[in-house]
Amino acid sequence: MKKEKIRRTLVGWQGIVAEVPCDWSLASIGGDGKSGYFRVDSPHSLSLEVKWFTGSSERIDVRRRLEEFLKDLGRKARKRKVNFEYKIKSKEDGTISFTWQADRKAVGKLTRCDRCKRILIAQVSGLSSDNVSGVASQILPSLMDHSEDGWQTWAVYDLIAEVPPDYRLEKHQLMAGYIRLNFRKGVNRLTIERWGLADVALRKCTFTEWYADRVRYDFRPFRYSMQEVDFDGESAIEVTGRRHGLKEILRSASELLRGKSPAIFLDACAWVCEESNKIYSVQAIHSRQEKVFDEVVDRVECH
Repeated sequence: MKKEKIRRTLVGWQGIVAEVPCDWSLASIGGDGKSGYFRVDSPHSLSLEVKWFTGSSERIDVRRRLEEFLKDLGRKARKRKVNFEYKIKSKEDGTISFTWQADRKAVGKLTRCDRCKRILIAQVSGLSSDNVSGVASQILPSLMDHSEDGWQTWAVYDLIAEVPPDYRLEKHQLMAGYIRLNFRKGVNRLTIERWGLADVALRKCTFTEWYADRVRYDFRPFRYSMQEVDFDGESAIEVTGRRHGLKEILRSASELLRGKSPAIFLDACAWVCEESNKIYSVQAIHSRQEKVFDEVVDRVECH
């Protein structure tokens, strides 16, 4: 009997990435690059949970941390008057695997990385009737705490992008029809956006008219030009600009007085992905020295 091939996608937050079946969806996120959590749910009863924290592996007894994590689950189970049992097994590569069983069951692992200094506890859980071991054996090996080149992967719903490691997430919006991730490195800012249902959005206007309306507030501090271009066969718009006006001159002077090269330049690119029926946009407000915009655009996957 031929084994059915399951379509998979990435889920990534703060550079921590896992490969899950396409019908699983991000359900919860929290924290930052040093300490955080995300959960991805299947359409039924299975879940992937990943928790991370940062610290020197020499100073932290990671097995003890795992035992505390499992004992906390046990206390919650006892409050529900449910028996809780767990097993821990250390492996030669430094990974610690574990299983637990209560009214649900789970298979997980703990890893620590000497390069990014992050310690991860990840588990796949489900009902007693679920094939938790089988699913965990497919998902947990795909878990990564950093990329080879150091760029951080962000993969939420159908937006997959990478940003330089020194950019930190400042704020975000995750909505069904709209995703926005705002990053900052000193005076430099990156914004990555995705809109759903491009055919509906562009039903009564051109792409240029639609995009100009969306960015008119964000681009107000700039004198800029906008032109239609071809972006790998997709309809696209490129924007270049520079801050203007007395308020912006004062802002730049303030940044110079603080010893910082002012972020006076604007670069942006937006395109319609016909295959996914989505609109994507990348904006960079940056200093003269900061030249990551083109590479960020190249690292946004739209389909």
